[in-house]
Amino acid sequence: MTQFDLRWCVRAGQTPCTALVKSADPSLPSSAVEPLRDLELHARSGTAFFADLGFGDVTAHSGLLLIANLPEENARSITSADELGGCGGALRDSSLCEGRGAILFGVRANQLCADADVVTHELAHVWMRPMLGDGRWSLDAAGSSDDPALIKEALADFYAALKSGDPIWGERSAFPSEAARSLRVHVSFPEARTGVPHGDSLALSSALWDVYTREKDLFVQGLTRYLVHTAVPPKALAPWARGLAVELEALNPALGASWLRAAEQHGLLLDARVLDIGFGEMTRAYSDAFVVPGRRDVPDASIPRSVLQFRGESPAAGKAILSLRAGTNAERDLEAVIRPGAPVDEATALGARAPFTRVGGRFEAPLDLPRGRYHVQLTHRGETAAWFDDLSIRLVESPPESAPPEGGSSSGMMAVGGGLLVASVLALAAFRWSRGKRPTAAHVNQGK
Repeated sequence: MTQFDLRWCVRAGQTPCTALVKSADPSLPSSAVEPLRDLELHARSGTAFFADLGFGDVTAHSGLLLIANLPEENARSITSADELGGCGGALRDSSLCEGRGAILFGVRANQLCADADVVTHELAHVWMRPMLGDGRWSLDAAGSSDDPALIKEALADFYAALKSGDPIWGERSAFPSEAARSLRVHVSFPEARTGVPHGDSLALSSALWDVYTREKDLFVQGLTRYLVHTAVPPKALAPWARGLAVELEALNPALGASWLRAAEQHGLLLDARVLDIGFGEMTRAYSDAFVVPGRRDVPDASIPRSVLQFRGESPAAGKAILSLRAGTNAERDLEAVIRPGAPVDEATALGARAPFTRVGGRFEAPLDLPRGRYHVQLTHRGETAAWFDDLSIRLVESPPESAPPEGGSSSGMMAVGGGLLVASVLALAAFRWSRGKRPTAAHVNQGK
């Protein structure tokens, strides 16, 4: 049976944790007693839930350390968790600390350890870690995110919603200014791609919930079996979604077809995230905005890039302006990269990049557009992620027309061409008139 080691993070004001007090310690503050009781109750309920589903032997998780944060007047304050033994992150939110086998619960609008959705979500990460691996958020060669964390977060949300029966995740602990994650919304790629795993995961979790509402237990059975029998952790979303279809089809062909339809509608089967953008049109994000990751988000990338590309077709080669709306000081870090024909790749992203300048309330970058198809991607030199939306491209200067042959201007050549055309028409008319007159004269002569 899983044993939970419940601890309370003791700190004063904005200072980091100075001690971890056990739930049975006499020095435990009275304000911590009820939240820790809720935490243990939710943890035991979640453990039984995953065991009943068939997610392996619960004794494999025999010593889970659950650490809760002390509620405070300023619930938005962030406390570093690094002093807890190498756990990166903060105690404002909840997170699984892989290195110590611990789960950290912070404070948002309410105490997160008292929110059953949050506890089940974090336990899902523990139970599914052997199946989903430890892959972090990363960028592929084209600058697109094929994040295993997207799959992890979506599944954790889905199973938490499955346990509660409520498709709205975390509404009890969300700040009034923030939206809880709703699995009932229709989120689809590539428009909704932001590069933030919790936000992007809605495309998958909402697709899972969509099929579950129709197929119920049979779908859960097939999904759980697929996870348990997965031999190699997934590296990309599209092949993972197709593999689930194969597993479901073995249970019931109609079930597999139902999942494939949902996956396609939510854009889960796309191998690339490219949006078309036409002249005179504006591309808006499905959610609040597109996000370009910073170096803190992707520390191993040579240059952080956006998580999607924009594809267009220019009627002529020439100078163009890429215009968008973005966050404060975005012009310092955002740059645009363009490549004729093929998508922007690693080499292109490291090449010539166009800087942005502020023009009124928008940002603009100059581009040399080729004639025909091109791809544009935004790169980011900053440390933290930047957002943008309302992106558009317009031609501002086309190349001059070809010079006329030596000895004449284009207008002179047009005049000469027009004169030749008139002369040709008159000559043809005269020829037809003379041919029509000759037979008439011959007939007159014969009658004489």
